Formats: sequence, C-alpha cells, structure tokens
Amino acid sequence: MNVACTFTVNAAEVTVEVAPHQRLIDVLRGPLGLLGTKEGCGNGECGACTVIVDGRAVNACLFPALEAEGREITTIEGLLGPGGALSPLQQ
Repeated sequence: MNVACTFTVNAAEVTVEVAPHQRLIDVLRGPLGLLGTKEGCGNGECGACTVIVDGRAVNACLFPALEAEGREITTIEGLLGPGGALSPLQQ
C-alpha cells in the first residue's frame, strides 16, 4: 500500500506516492525526474547518490523515501547558482 509523502526538493514542495520499501533515490529519479542523483554501488560505498537532507549529506540509495516526510532535500540540480551557473561544489 502506497503512502503520500510530502517534502521539499530543491526549494519546491512535492507530494509523491511512496511504497513502504522504496528508497529516496528511486523517488528522485522516478516520479520526480531528477536524474542528477546516480546509483553507483547501491550499498552506500561510492557516494554517487549523495543528496543533502536537512543540511546533512546522506546516501539516497540507503535512505527510506518515507523518512523524507517534512524534510528539505537538495540534489545536485538544486546547487545551480544565479543564471544556471555551476556552484563551487559542482565545479
């Protein structure tokens, strides 16, 4: 049974239907279409899936999507500077 989950991604509030076992990376890349977050190893070793959740870096491949409820998430797409310029982190 899916559950509605509301959170903020890159300064925009979103609500998505999430399965209890679903990972944050699957929600970001699937229904939200944010393809900048990549799955490399799938077990938290490589860091390709790193996103910022409430100011802390987490592995989206290990983070349960339902735990995103009410939180603020920033993906690589959310780091763009004024006019679409790359942020220092992206550079």
